[in-house]
Amino acid sequence: MKLDEKIIGEIEKVVESCGAELYEAKYFQAGKTTIFRIFADTKEGITLDECANLSRKISNYLDEVDFGKGEYTLEVSSPGITRTLTTQRDFERVIGKEISVNFRNDAKNTRKKAGVLKSVGENLVFENGEEVEFSSVLSGKLVI
Repeated sequence: MKLDEKIIGEIEKVVESCGAELYEAKYFQAGKTTIFRIFADTKEGITLDECANLSRKISNYLDEVDFGKGEYTLEVSSPGITRTLTTQRDFERVIGKEISVNFRNDAKNTRKKAGVLKSVGENLVFENGEEVEFSSVLSGKLVI
């Protein structure tokens, strides 16, 4: 099930108005239940109260625009510390933290590298000076 980009953009505005950042929006079927799941976060980590506030505001917005997708359950939560990092923005959020990254080397073999992320651009740059070309990155995770 695909969400309209306009709806996602408006939800992103609601999330940002509360001082948070939209991490992901999913709309899917789970058995007989339709779930609309929103993941949001802040630099300090989102609290339960902030998620509840976001849930109310997003629900009000969806009611205003007559979302019209039938019955659904709205869930708002943190993406969690074990979230998968895939986009450049995901990696930018974790600069200064230890990560583990899976990537393909020049021989197209899958490799893994871990370290403290220093910067993100065309390459992921680690504090020890090692770099991984961003276009070769498959995924990453925070090391906990």
